[in-house]
Amino acid sequence: MSVRATITAYLTVSRADEAITFYEAAFGFDEIGPRLEDNHGNIIHTELKLGDSSIMLSEEMPQFGNKGPKSLRGTCVRINLQVEDAHGTASRAQTAGAVLESPVEDQFYGHRSGRLRDPYGHVWIISQQIEDLSNEEIRRRTDEYFKTQDESQS
Repeated sequence: MSVRATITAYLTVSRADEAITFYEAAFGFDEIGPRLEDNHGNIIHTELKLGDSSIMLSEEMPQFGNKGPKSLRGTCVRINLQVEDAHGTASRAQTAGAVLESPVEDQFYGHRSGRLRDPYGHVWIISQQIEDLSNEEIRRRTDEYFKTQDESQS
């Protein structure tokens, strides 16, 4: 029996077969399955692995309450993808079809990160740690950042 992480995201998409190809090309996932299909060839379940993490994925099946972000007209969930090269990963994802929502930039909390929306409506934060900060330093920088934001809006 395989060991699974305590929490695993389960993505619902339209055109699951295309989404698998996208996630492999954009982020380097490998499909580890099992790929289960219904009588019409729709992927009702598979699993993709990247590093020490995985995601589960299925085709939209509205009759069972499974709808993806496009059918729901948005998502409130963001998936954080920790990488070695944020610029390179974001570029590869854009080439594969993702849309850049915010550019990859150095952030006050010690990461270089940006945000992408994949062709299926899921939002990915591409993040690369560039500084090893204490919680105290992150809090100090957060306070400073929002103070600056408040002042610039006054």
